[in-house]
Amino acid sequence: MKLHEVKTQSEFFNEVRLGRKTAEIRVNDRNYQANDVLIQHEVDSEGHKTGASLVHEITHVLQGGKFGLSKEVCVLSLSNSSHLNSVILLGHLRDRLVEAADCMEAGIDVVREAGLTTADLKRQIQDSRYFATEATTLLKKLGEEAA
Repeated sequence: MKLHEVKTQSEFFNEVRLGRKTAEIRVNDRNYQANDVLIQHEVDSEGHKTGASLVHEITHVLQGGKFGLSKEVCVLSLSNSSHLNSVILLGHLRDRLVEAADCMEAGIDVVREAGLTTADLKRQIQDSRYFATEATTLLKKLGEEAA
């Protein structure tokens, strides 16, 4: 599986986002394959990124040279990206929870030396680690369902 990042003009990006456009015609300069991941970055009319992105699984690749298509292009069939976007977000949030717990844990001695109580801080660390573990369990389950 490869990750492909591409730019997509706003008018087409919005159609994909709304679920009305489920295929992409692309120059096949990346050797696109089924099960690869396509990340589309929206660009405005001047070619500047807007900050919006969509993530899709490529479910099928129709190679050029057939059905009147030029040999240099291909048609990518794209899956609904909601599931992939949710998985990516959950993984990102889990990683931030782990980082936050690590930072809080590193600061326990400073809090203690300042003469403050560490009970609330320890509870926040424990909760962060618990939710990070729950997120990991869910991500594994989602991965198994996708396989």
